[in-house]
Amino acid sequence: MNPSNPASTSFTGRSVTRKTHWTVHLADHVSRWMITVGGIGAIAAISVVMVFLAWVAVPLFLPASLNEVSTFQAPWAADANVILDGIDEYQQMGWALTGDGSLIVYRMDSGEILSQSAVAEGRAITASAYFPNFSQMVIGFSDGTVSIADVKYDYQFLDPSDTPDEYHDMAVNETRVQDGALLTRIPNGQYRRQSFSIEPKEPIDLGDDDSAVTGLDYTVSPSGLVFAALSDNGTLSVNHLEERTNFMTGETAYTASGRRIAYESGAAGPPSFIRITGLGDNIYLIWKDGTLHRYDARSDDAPLLETLDLTGDNAQVTTARFLIGRNTLLVGDSNGEVHSWFRVRRPGANTADERVLVDARGFGRGGSPVTTLAVSQRGRIFAVGYQDGHIELTHGTSAKQLANIHLEDGGPVSLLNLPGKDDGLLAGAGGSIHRWTLDPGHPEVTWASIFTPVWYEGYEKPMYVWQSSSGTDDFEPKYGLYPLIFGSVKATFYSMLFGLPLALLAAIYTSEFLSPRSKAMIKPTIELMASLPSVVLGFLAALVFAPWIEKIVPATLCMFATLPLTFLAGAYLFQMLPEYWYLRLSRYRFILILAVMPLGFCWALQLGPVAERWLFAGDIRLWLDGQIGGATGGWMFPMTPICALAAFVVMIRWVNPWLRVYTANWGRGAMAIADAVRALAGVAMALGGALAVSSLFAAIGLDPRGAYIGTYVQRNALIVGFVMGFAVIPIIYTIADDALSSVPDHLRSASLGCGATPWQTALYIVIPTAMSGLFSATMIGLGRAVGETMIVLMAAGNTPVMDWNIFNGFRTLSANIAVELPEAVRNSTHYRMLFLAALTLFVMTFILNTVAELVRLRFRKRTYEL
Repeated sequence: MNPSNPASTSFTGRSVTRKTHWTVHLADHVSRWMITVGGIGAIAAISVVMVFLAWVAVPLFLPASLNEVSTFQAPWAADANVILDGIDEYQQMGWALTGDGSLIVYRMDSGEILSQSAVAEGRAITASAYFPNFSQMVIGFSDGTVSIADVKYDYQFLDPSDTPDEYHDMAVNETRVQDGALLTRIPNGQYRRQSFSIEPKEPIDLGDDDSAVTGLDYTVSPSGLVFAALSDNGTLSVNHLEERTNFMTGETAYTASGRRIAYESGAAGPPSFIRITGLGDNIYLIWKDGTLHRYDARSDDAPLLETLDLTGDNAQVTTARFLIGRNTLLVGDSNGEVHSWFRVRRPGANTADERVLVDARGFGRGGSPVTTLAVSQRGRIFAVGYQDGHIELTHGTSAKQLANIHLEDGGPVSLLNLPGKDDGLLAGAGGSIHRWTLDPGHPEVTWASIFTPVWYEGYEKPMYVWQSSSGTDDFEPKYGLYPLIFGSVKATFYSMLFGLPLALLAAIYTSEFLSPRSKAMIKPTIELMASLPSVVLGFLAALVFAPWIEKIVPATLCMFATLPLTFLAGAYLFQMLPEYWYLRLSRYRFILILAVMPLGFCWALQLGPVAERWLFAGDIRLWLDGQIGGATGGWMFPMTPICALAAFVVMIRWVNPWLRVYTANWGRGAMAIADAVRALAGVAMALGGALAVSSLFAAIGLDPRGAYIGTYVQRNALIVGFVMGFAVIPIIYTIADDALSSVPDHLRSASLGCGATPWQTALYIVIPTAMSGLFSATMIGLGRAVGETMIVLMAAGNTPVMDWNIFNGFRTLSANIAVELPEAVRNSTHYRMLFLAALTLFVMTFILNTVAELVRLRFRKRTYEL
């Protein structure tokens, strides 16, 4: 045949007489197109989900925005002493209280004075205190009296019919003055009328012989208003107010009951600042040189609890204010630094209440002295004004800087205020007032606050914490994702620790040793386990297994030893049967061995109390708490499987070859007895080795309590690992069995033909060949465990704690999203944080799957090479 000459080509055989029908070609094209579109669509859908999660979560890290909207001349005289100021929540009306008792109310867009009145009735104001979260202020006078004043923002929403006709032509959001008040047309067609007033009550005489009040601070505690006053003669008093309302006139009067506190003044003279904590339990006296004295205001003798230096480096304290909640004290100094201080519990501290003030973090730009501080009414944001005209806006916990402004007016920043909604900023310097609109974004969220320890108010040290809500307004949300990621890893680890060995060993057994007839019944049964809903498994875990296991913890731990030992005992006993019965019952061997498993449960129930007495000093609960007993029992459980593996290696490498030669001429019955004795020796070697190693660890002072074991909680990782292990077993088992079954039979036949045993064939031929499939099964089961929600939610206690204690609970990313999503829709930051948690879970799963695919391809390449 000459390929270059078609005429010379010879052909033998039958030519094709049929053609493929056009419908087959069409079906091929349609199928190819549908498969392509489906694959691309799946990739696109996953990509869209990831992009959407990122789109919602990315704004958490965007910077704040600040836009100046108005600048005007201060509506008070240049030499006026403004002691208090404020702004309404709509940022349309501001007010200032001067030292001579004048109240000036003005417009925020132009500085036009709306009203001016006298609050002090001719008396000089020498001290004052006002916190916008409270509806009262406290004013001290030169005659030694104190007055409680009601601070009133009066808002009225009027229909057009209730508004004079001359205002009906107002545009939406237009504001006009009406009789000293502001009238604004709002979008829904109504009018909002707002005014401001300060209404002082009857003066309270502190009984200090007309000595001027030089320092004041107050708080509203659960028992009522409490204020501390410092007089010019050095007297310090704490006063509790009782409110009385006249039912005839509706007027409210206050009566004070107080006591005097003796304090140590020293050579520095009287203190410059007096501050009282939120519950009214502590009083801080602060001197210019940075000295702070902390007194117990609850005790009659008010003992001095603590003395410390707030500044150091010869700096002078220039201002001090509490953040919301009145627990964290911000202190500004002449070096331009601001430090936040709060109390933490320190057992054994040299204070009566075992609490100490700690310098949690520092802020400030340094250089120019701090002149004023303003704090948020709803969060941890605060503003700092400096002598050189700079203003910084910062979050008190995350230390995220929101804005840095420099006023060109000249002179120090003398006025600083944050509106009630944290949507603006008011500042005054050099006789001018500036107003900005503010969008703070999500200042409590930074990469550091999410993934590193943060020192939250009242905590002993920086910690990883997730706590998104609480019942109090001064609550500080904590958005540390690390405990949730840790919980997901912990749940996955313990569930895979329980489920993975069972699933893989079951797949190896059914694929390599079980008869096809039995496998046809067992495999579908195991696969049916995958149909159990997660909520059912979680329900059983929380309401059935958890209470039951709590009652028999020692017996449960013993089951991890008695069940496999019982199974082995059944196998060895079956091997000892006479040859006739052994052959007759071989087909029922697995069923007969399983029939002895209930004996393992009974054995564990009987052995549990004995183990509790020997290993856990008679009470495992107290032992886990560290109250009684030594560490030997805790080390026995991890050491037993490790020593069992070591004993197995010893038997395989040294005992078995010797025993094979020594018993070469023994009969079948003697060999069965020798095998049983060898197994007993291995068990004794494992238990003896575990006891020896555990005793050694305990002798050198190593205690596992506080590591992988600890205080017992009913809903814990042991329950989750057990139940979630059953959820992942069917998936891992099915894929692993299919991978093992797909290994060609000629490889098994070749191995068996070379003299290898079925076990050696499975271990050295089948498993390496199917390794890529086994790894895929493992990783798919791992992904199933990582994303599990209901079992973890119902059985793990849902507490975001961070420890490896198998007897404690945890919270996972998926469970947290399921629990908090309905509540989070009302809070933008919380809502976006849950999307960030979902994105984190998505990325974790993606990374796991990518690694799994790379390893699987590596195993497949190695299999091809073999």
